[in-house]
Amino acid sequence: MKGLYLILDAITLLCPLLLSFDNRVKYVKSWGNVLLASTIIAIPFLIWDIIFTEKGIWGFNPDYLVGISILGLPIEEILFFWVVPLACVFVYECCKFYFRKVNWRWLNIGVQFGILGYLIFLSSQNPSGWYTLTTIIATVITLYFWINEKKLPQIGISYLLCLIPFLVINGILTGSRIEEPIVWYNSDHFSDIRIFTIPMEDAMYGFSLIVANILLHERL
Repeated sequence: MKGLYLILDAITLLCPLLLSFDNRVKYVKSWGNVLLASTIIAIPFLIWDIIFTEKGIWGFNPDYLVGISILGLPIEEILFFWVVPLACVFVYECCKFYFRKVNWRWLNIGVQFGILGYLIFLSSQNPSGWYTLTTIIATVITLYFWINEKKLPQIGISYLLCLIPFLVINGILTGSRIEEPIVWYNSDHFSDIRIFTIPMEDAMYGFSLIVANILLHERL
């Protein structure tokens, strides 16, 4: 289906846009800040994406794209780095409001140790794979900044809540419920362990993107 990737971007953006004007969370007031943070975070992710696409470490199925590319990346893939942060920071802002009186210390510690264990297992699967290696590095850097940030207790619950729709959308991108994947991966460069159709690395890729955006959003 032509344009399916763009439709997925639009679906991801739909909920935060519709609920941005809620009088309690008032997410509309954060749009400018979120867009600035996501633009800054998008730069290294886009460089990563461009290089890996050029090297054939991953690629995109033209049957599901609208056909517009910039620097070798489909426009849908570029939009992904603004759409996902806008949606995920919305979830975070909702968690800040509705869960503001909850002590999330032990959940955060559990998530952090869970990620470390996940990384250790991941590194044992394909340590020479470029996607595996770069994902581990990005995750460790993001985790370091999160652990050293003591004033943002809702990050752990926000990541877990964001992970559910992230994996659903990513599942479609990697081939769930459709004939061929929208995004394909070179098996030489990832662990070859999948969560259904999703490479194991993608959960940590998502962590790096989501949490990095939340941290910078708060810094700004």
